[in-house]
Amino acid sequence: MSNFALFRKRPIWFPTLWGSLLILLLLTLGSLYFLKQLAVILAPNQPAADRTYLVVEGWQDENSLLSALAMFHSEEYQYMITTGGPNDRFVNPAHASYAEQAGDFMQTQGLSAEQLIVIPAPESAQERTYLSAVMVRDWFTLHGVTLTELNVHTSHVHARRTRSLYQQAFPDVNVGIYAAAPHNFELKQWWKSSDGAKSVITELIGNFWVACCFQPGEPGSHYEKWAVESNRTTSDIR
Repeated sequence: MSNFALFRKRPIWFPTLWGSLLILLLLTLGSLYFLKQLAVILAPNQPAADRTYLVVEGWQDENSLLSALAMFHSEEYQYMITTGGPNDRFVNPAHASYAEQAGDFMQTQGLSAEQLIVIPAPESAQERTYLSAVMVRDWFTLHGVTLTELNVHTSHVHARRTRSLYQQAFPDVNVGIYAAAPHNFELKQWWKSSDGAKSVITELIGNFWVACCFQPGEPGSHYEKWAVESNRTTSDIR
């Protein structure tokens, strides 16, 4: 009859009081180390080898844009692509989009018009960075450009989320990333600054949201470009 038993007694090991305290201590120390390194984790610098196109997120501040321009020249890229949606920081902005604003700034800093590609994006009801990536992908498709690698430059702790979203928009492309260093806090001591704490916590939440909840839809579908005006196409992009 014992061969047909549904349950069997097995010994189970439980930690002692001292063992439990040791496990708790190790978990606490590990958590503290993770928190201290969180900004560094969110701001990777892992560029791909190709130096043809450098995508620059246009909403970055001037220090970060200058960092992108210096990287463009030092790494000898052929073309710079500025991206970004509508400029909503001002009531009457000088430029309609962050892509155009950044492109104009780059030209005032000496970048030639022949090396600059401006790809604005419309307002997004879902994920602005992803929609910018989709507009860049559509520009490459429209111009018959085939990619194996693509590098993107963005602002410090936004880098991990940017690379994740670009990788979703370019599933067959190796996406590299540059993270501009912050000028108002230190990555390794982000918790000592209100700007650092705000940036890191916001990006941590953003990364969790992308990982658990973001569903971009099929490439080329209406849902992928949720909130794009119906009368705007990739032919409008210059």
